[in-house]
Amino acid sequence: MATVADRRCLTAELEENGFVRLPGVFDARFMDSLLLRAHATLFRESADAREAVKSNGSLIHLADNPEYAEVIAAPALLDALRECGATDPRFTGGFLISKPGRGPPLFWHQDWWGWDDESAYRPQAHQLFAMIYLTGTTIENGCLRVIPGSHRHDHPLHHLDTAHSEGMQGFRDPSNPAYADHPDQVAVPVKAGDLLIGDARLIHGAFANRTDEERPLLTLWFMPRWSAMPPEMRALAYKGFMRGDDIPSSVAKPSTFLDWPEPLKRRIAHLLPPDDGGVPPMRWNRLPDFERLAA
Repeated sequence: MATVADRRCLTAELEENGFVRLPGVFDARFMDSLLLRAHATLFRESADAREAVKSNGSLIHLADNPEYAEVIAAPALLDALRECGATDPRFTGGFLISKPGRGPPLFWHQDWWGWDDESAYRPQAHQLFAMIYLTGTTIENGCLRVIPGSHRHDHPLHHLDTAHSEGMQGFRDPSNPAYADHPDQVAVPVKAGDLLIGDARLIHGAFANRTDEERPLLTLWFMPRWSAMPPEMRALAYKGFMRGDDIPSSVAKPSTFLDWPEPLKRRIAHLLPPDDGGVPPMRWNRLPDFERLAA
């Protein structure tokens, strides 16, 4: 159990660097179970769907795969989020992002979509990623790489081509600097069972997988202080939760988490965002106002 001092330290580290690494959050048995599920999910994904997001490796929405309910609501995960300052966490989506053997690097990008609101330029994050690598990662097999502090400061990588475009995801131009090493990058290797929590505004990517083995990752998205968000931002977050974001689906008829079988939906019900209703969502905007980002 984290102390008040621990929580303050983790929150400060998250606000300063944009990410924290928490070792040994999940036990080996739990990780083995997740790994088996991930390989089964990848087995069902078509080669064409994976080729379309070659830089990512896969981009399989967990709303289409209710067998991941257990990890979304894992007590150890929720405890870790609270240790990092989440007072009212709400889950809005997640993906199985798995880089196959010999897969290319993941492009540099940040994932925040609410840059129109002034609060997006403050230290506290409105959205956090929780990354659970299902095997140990190193630079050799494609671990995460980040630009510390880029969630709050302008950086040259902010000014590259649109990161979430089809061309970028499909690795159509390997010479694009969005895939290249950068002198400011920091590698973030982890062991299976570790947890990475980061600010959606943080510029990050991943190294190429130079091994022959699959390197699977679950990325879960949480709004850590739902009730404190501006109403228009909550409305847009709910729209994304209902699959109304800018990420194309790899299945013909995408599901939402509200479509899950009742026993599985109950497992995550306390984490789902409410539909406030009646408030128009703000504009979906992944591009920051660089004059408002600290230099």
